[in-house]
Amino acid sequence: MFDLKKISSKISLFYFAIILTLSSCAVNKSAPLNKRETSISSVKFLSEYVLPLNGTFQNTLVGGLSGIDYDAKNDQYYLISDDPSQFSPARIYTVKIDIKENKIDTVKLTGVTFILQENGSQYPKYQYGVNSKADGESVRYNPIYQTFIWSNEGERLFRKTDITIVQPALTRISTNGKFLDTIPLPAGFHITKQESGVRKNAFFEGLAYADHYKTLYASLEEPLYQDGQQSHFEFDKALTRILKFDMENKKNVAQYAYNLDALPIKPTVESDWNLNGISEILAINNHMLLVMERAWAKGRDDHSFVKLYLVDLKGAENVINNPSFVANPPKPLTKKLLFDFDTLNMHIDNIEGITFGPKLPNGHQSLVFCVDNNFGKAQIQQFFLFEVFP
Repeated sequence: MFDLKKISSKISLFYFAIILTLSSCAVNKSAPLNKRETSISSVKFLSEYVLPLNGTFQNTLVGGLSGIDYDAKNDQYYLISDDPSQFSPARIYTVKIDIKENKIDTVKLTGVTFILQENGSQYPKYQYGVNSKADGESVRYNPIYQTFIWSNEGERLFRKTDITIVQPALTRISTNGKFLDTIPLPAGFHITKQESGVRKNAFFEGLAYADHYKTLYASLEEPLYQDGQQSHFEFDKALTRILKFDMENKKNVAQYAYNLDALPIKPTVESDWNLNGISEILAINNHMLLVMERAWAKGRDDHSFVKLYLVDLKGAENVINNPSFVANPPKPLTKKLLFDFDTLNMHIDNIEGITFGPKLPNGHQSLVFCVDNNFGKAQIQQFFLFEVFP
């Protein structure tokens, strides 16, 4: 005779196990793909794609694409424009990038989100003397909370008639552009009237999430005033900083010194644009970063000099309590050259964005770069596709 209670109990356990399995699959499918616990041995260039210059989309001028990030769940990209509401309101584009046969087949804009200020209004068109300016240089998407964090460079402008200072900021917004909060900046990272703090156009050009979005790394494009000279021709001792933030507490917990390369060629025209700095970073795992250096020398060439480095933060000196590298020289991070874009023997424009994309047919990770064309008529709106070798 059958024991109905035992059969009922077994059936219940069977269905419970199925539910647990399905739940696990659902979680794994929707879980964010955040920072792969793998190493990168090398990268290989696959293709270039050129978007028509200064096109329009939903009544906005497309350009100034300074940061890119990939939403794996929805297979879409986010691109931030550094337009200070000069041509169109400060914005983030949603983009589809189709990859076929290891080549970028199409880049199609699908949406635009206007970035809102804390009071709920759009950023005004930047003008001299105005104490509000949006200058987006990097954007990262958090799929857990479905939010963006973006870096705003602010402004430091001195004229004979007036002084304009707009403080830089790290700001979290919703996917519809609504202001959520800002990450407090540590001492020494504000713009001042003196030669102290952040230089003009040299704030957090790079952002990278790690540790399941609990950690945010942020890289200064160029040295703080108190940390010494900028990179220039035949000077390879410039030191900038990479910061580590605890996102739960919104607190800066570590800082690292990063040694910039010298400007590769001598400019023939003096300009604020003669520089080499960190244009973006990307986390490989919780302690390893890809660091992209981008240099430009006015009057000598029409292309950017871009190098991709591999940096391991494990065991590195935490310089958070070092207020001046000039007074207290630190031990900089060790970096390994991964790729030099000059080896491609093709025009390389102002690359400012980098993100991991989808897996390629062979299972390797893809890497996607984007160019900031500065809304210039002589520049090219490029995208680059690379293959990552573990």
